[in-house]
Amino acid sequence: MSVRPALRNERFGVQRMGMLAVYFALRDNIAQIRRTLRRASKKHLMIEVRSDSKSTVEQLRGVAEIRDLVMRRIVFVIGKLLAKIGCTTIVFDHLKRSRNIAGLMLEQRRRKEREKAIEMASLRSPYRFAPLPLCA
Repeated sequence: MSVRPALRNERFGVQRMGMLAVYFALRDNIAQIRRTLRRASKKHLMIEVRSDSKSTVEQLRGVAEIRDLVMRRIVFVIGKLLAKIGCTTIVFDHLKRSRNIAGLMLEQRRRKEREKAIEMASLRSPYRFAPLPLCA
């Protein structure tokens, strides 16, 4: 199997990443979910998965159609993973982007990195000018 780089503006690329993020969040925490389920007295657990992508949430809930074959496969694998967990209720919830703390932190970090890159580029510039003296 050969791995090819994805096209820059590939159709459904961002939505695929959102679906994969949900899958990996569940898969990476499956041991903790099972441990919590074993310790629970009611033997029933409710898990809330939040996403700032409304289309991803609607597709996972089964409200919206999934047109992309790769995303259908991802949702199928998520369903198999949920069946493997068992005795749990999974709630997919939409979170507005303005209230998504993780997304805001990533944007803030990217903004700081851009500002730092601009600052470093200006320091390397051969056409630096000294500040003008203030007139009193």
